[in-house]
This record gives sequence, structure tokens and C-alpha cells, in this order.
Amino acid sequence: MSLGWDLAASLPALRAQANGRMTETVTAGHFTDGVDEATGNPTRIPVGEPLYEGPARVKYTDNAVRNAEGASQLVTTQDVTVSLPHGSVVLPEGTDIAVTFSTADWSLVGRAYKVDGSPTLGQSTAHRYPVTELS
Repeated sequence: MSLGWDLAASLPALRAQANGRMTETVTAGHFTDGVDEATGNPTRIPVGEPLYEGPARVKYTDNAVRNAEGASQLVTTQDVTVSLPHGSVVLPEGTDIAVTFSTADWSLVGRAYKVDGSPTLGQSTAHRYPVTELS
């Protein structure tokens, strides 16, 4: 018996379980701000081909909203993670992610995030990205 071998043998099934929990659909790439001519509402317009389109999981990992010192104001922060299936393209820091659909929570649709750093890699069930929500 070896924990390493047991974990390696279990990873495919665990990754399939993680993929089954991905209830959002996202588009990741680079976007520019625009305005919907009919409504006047702000929009995010894709620039070039997306780096990734497909299933994802958006999770607000911390229910506690913390205060942080800004340059001249009090800023609140909350941790958000976007998970993509293991084996999908690794998104570089600064990539924009837009939620286009959700079967779990419609309040996520239309939200946008920016990748803050590298995802969890290696013996993981998904690529979990630290992100910042764009307002």
C-alpha cells in the first residue's frame, strides 16, 4: 500500500467528480469595455479568439468581507476562485473571465473576473485560479 499510488489511481475519478460540479460556463481571454447601443448598458467585448470557453466553477470562498486600506478609502475584499477542468489550457495572469451561463446561481451570469496568479497544479482535481471580481 502506498498513499502516492492510491492517490494517483484515484485522481481520474476525483477529477470527473470535480468536473461534475462545474455549473457555470465561462469565456476566458481578453476583453475591452463597450456600451450596448440599444440599452446604454456597459458591456465586455471579446478581443480576438478566447483562450478558453467551457465549464467552470465560480466560488466565493470566504463569507467574511474584510476591510483593506486603499489609497484614500476603505475597500472591502472577498476571496473568489474560478475552477477550470484539469487538463484545460493554463490561463496567464491578467486574463479576463466572463460568466455566460450558470445552472446553479443566475446571479453569477454577467460577472467578470481577472486572473491574479497561477492556478493550483499537479495532483489536483481542477485548476483553481485566484481572481479579482471586476466592477
